[in-house]
Amino acid sequence: MKIGILGGSFDPPHVGHVLISRQVKEKLQLDMIWLMPAYHHPFAKQLLSSDYRLAMTRLLEEENIKVSDYEIKQNHSSYTIDTLTQLHTAFPDDTFYWITGSDQLDSFQKYKEWQTIITEFNLVIFPRETAIAHLEEKTKACLQLQTIPPNIILLQDSDLILTNISSTLVRTRLAKNEPLDYIIPNKVVAYIRKHKLYQ
Repeated sequence: MKIGILGGSFDPPHVGHVLISRQVKEKLQLDMIWLMPAYHHPFAKQLLSSDYRLAMTRLLEEENIKVSDYEIKQNHSSYTIDTLTQLHTAFPDDTFYWITGSDQLDSFQKYKEWQTIITEFNLVIFPRETAIAHLEEKTKACLQLQTIPPNIILLQDSDLILTNISSTLVRTRLAKNEPLDYIIPNKVVAYIRKHKLYQ
């Protein structure tokens, strides 16, 4: 199978995660997308309990978009290179594509063994907001590339639906008690209210 992996904090999950997942699956004709919440943030960012984030992310599941608790089960800070290496060994018949937003490119050189990631694994870069016009130039600069190799896939289609929705934006709106319509699914809102999260 061809499997796309969208990793992240999912703190909380939102409509942007769904939009990216559906479009990457469609554009690259993947069989499945795995949403993969991290146990701890590798850059020491404080996150809500992994139990809550995993439960909320499961509320985004669709027929071909499923949640993987792989990194949470590791019970320590998650590094992309370790996850990809272990999955490649565990599932040798499957092809994995690590999905990242263009907003992560600026910090990509902080990733553990980042050069190995871009040379030995498939990386899908999805534009955030209006980054589509200069996506190739930014990718080359941030990843120190002269040309874009075949294993690095830039999604630059003009019909992509882009968004500036982020977990930070959601938390800010929650703190201000502002409407969340069209930003996170109603099921996730209900879960947040029920468990009194982000107060």
